[in-house]
Amino acid sequence: MRPGISSQAHTSREQRLSSGVSRLLGCMCAVLVLMLGAPLHALIWACIYATDRGPCFYRARRLGRGGQAFSMVKYRTMTVGASPLVSSDLKVVTQPDDIRITKVGRWLRCGIDELPQAWNILKGEMAWIGPRPVEPWGLPHYGPVLRERLLQRPGVTGLAQVLGCRWISSAEGYAIDIWHGRHRGVWLAAWIVAATPLFVLGWTTIGRRRLERLRKDPEFQQIKRQCEAEFESAWLHGRQSSLPTVATN
Repeated sequence: MRPGISSQAHTSREQRLSSGVSRLLGCMCAVLVLMLGAPLHALIWACIYATDRGPCFYRARRLGRGGQAFSMVKYRTMTVGASPLVSSDLKVVTQPDDIRITKVGRWLRCGIDELPQAWNILKGEMAWIGPRPVEPWGLPHYGPVLRERLLQRPGVTGLAQVLGCRWISSAEGYAIDIWHGRHRGVWLAAWIVAATPLFVLGWTTIGRRRLERLRKDPEFQQIKRQCEAEFESAWLHGRQSSLPTVATN
């Protein structure tokens, strides 16, 4: 057997082993979140129901790995039947003092509303770390670079989230996810795990230096330029077809 093929096969086995271990650990953590967090889940359910008598959970159609659609579950933070608002760079947004968000929802949107996605992790539809799952309406407008993001299993948290994707363009946020997909590793995953609760608790600048370093990386700069070009094309075509309501401010 040629050395190159042997090395490639060995690398493939390592990747499968690493993926299997990550999957097992992810499921174990998901079980803990669902079972040990039962009292918290019951309290959240009661608060949501007491507010407007609506359903506790919100099930959203999202794209998983390979573009396969699945039903992502989260605690409902908006009024029943609220329509999405989309910015000019295809980002689903909320407005300051958004009337669609319930009183309880404003407290939950710090990240607590995502806890039910532990169920999606158990089903193999999501992982703890990965790009946030996107809505199906955007897929027809994606180019080949944006579609690379779908090669990863979507996550509850990810590099783009802790680097502040809420305050940067969608193109740059996607570029971060794509770069992360190409450079995943144990140490980077550990940093994301450690940074996520600090980010949720209010340290929103925790990833500032890492983002500044990433922006100087030539590979990332190229990915970002490609994403920007594809987003511009997606917006021009999407306005004429299937985009939801567009936010004007």
